[in-house]
Amino acid sequence: MALRDDVAQPYQRNQIFLSASRRQAFQFKSIIQKAAAEVDVELKGGDKIILSNGAELHFLGTSAASAQSYTGNFYFDEFFWVSRFAELRKVAGAMATLSGLRRTYFSTPSTETHEAYAYWNGDRWNEKKATRKRQRFSVDWKTLHNGLICPDRTWRQIVTLEDVVNHGWKHTDIDEIRDENTEDEFRNLYMCEFVREGESAFNLNILIGCGVDGYDDWKDWKPFAPRPMGNRPVWIGYDANGSSGNGDSGAVSVVVPPAVPGGRFRTVETRRVQGLEFEEQARVIEEFTCRYNVEHIGIDVTGGNGEAVYQIVKRFFPAAIPYTFTLSSKRSLVLKMLQIMRAGRWEYDRAERELVAAFNAVRKVKTPGGFITYETDRARGISHGDLAWATMLAVINEPIGGEGENERFTVMEF
Repeated sequence: MALRDDVAQPYQRNQIFLSASRRQAFQFKSIIQKAAAEVDVELKGGDKIILSNGAELHFLGTSAASAQSYTGNFYFDEFFWVSRFAELRKVAGAMATLSGLRRTYFSTPSTETHEAYAYWNGDRWNEKKATRKRQRFSVDWKTLHNGLICPDRTWRQIVTLEDVVNHGWKHTDIDEIRDENTEDEFRNLYMCEFVREGESAFNLNILIGCGVDGYDDWKDWKPFAPRPMGNRPVWIGYDANGSSGNGDSGAVSVVVPPAVPGGRFRTVETRRVQGLEFEEQARVIEEFTCRYNVEHIGIDVTGGNGEAVYQIVKRFFPAAIPYTFTLSSKRSLVLKMLQIMRAGRWEYDRAERELVAAFNAVRKVKTPGGFITYETDRARGISHGDLAWATMLAVINEPIGGEGENERFTVMEF
């Protein structure tokens, strides 16, 4: 629609795409370039593409949103998954103040405590109005599935996976999607329901706040280079999947440790290894050792493919460390991660949406004996905690209390 709007106008009508990170914004660029290629038109450019009529396509991450010189139709992708939404909306929304320009916000839902929710449900619009002038916003699926112009003159719509299938989409098996997700995950990711707070070990708003725009904030990160971090040391974590298809799907996470005591960890790359035999999973890890200067590999050997992967990995990386998940070891992993999050010591590129979902899938549970531990539901195909556990297996190479002699952090468990 954005490309059609640009080429249909005899005058300049720019299109501005704002995403949680520039890596995510470039997905828009890729789609637009492919659409143009269908009619034998090649579009070139980095953050900006200029069309023949002078119209411009801009692809921005949220860290670039402070540049107020852009004007055009404005698209804000996954706005429920960015921090500082109110600030970004105020600054970036000014890009489309001229008559005839649109502001479009679209996202999967996160949590009702997110800043954007007050704009979605009308609370922000109503809060400064006299009581008699306030109007009720109905933001449930029944009201919005066909789209509706609400009291704030903004058109809202909820589109679920079931809506898409019922309107003729035949390329998705809903039953298969249900089997691959927990009921809560399915309702959040595919039925547009907000995440319920208080169930996850990790606060979703804190997780979202740890995200950064890697393109702008990590000057030493070159994701498409043969060696994305040059010779900078990295730590790798591997969470195993079951050989019979049970358990998490299996994942590898690459983490850059702090350069100085008490510094920040950065998750710079993740990969799921679902469906791969254990030899192939070990080969994935070996490929990472060729691309990065690896100092540590932590491997989950608790059942499934973990032990077999470890036996292969230690041939080419003898310093690999096997971890057996127990009540206490899982507790240590989670508490360490909570510690660095609360201290502002962990970052990930905001395009890593699956990583956030993985941490949100980790639950605090009490055993029959009364002990506190942490789990993701490892029944067949319904857990996506693998990326979180893989990340924690990398981070734990800095033990709890190993942040530096001059720093003290406290983690309280309730």
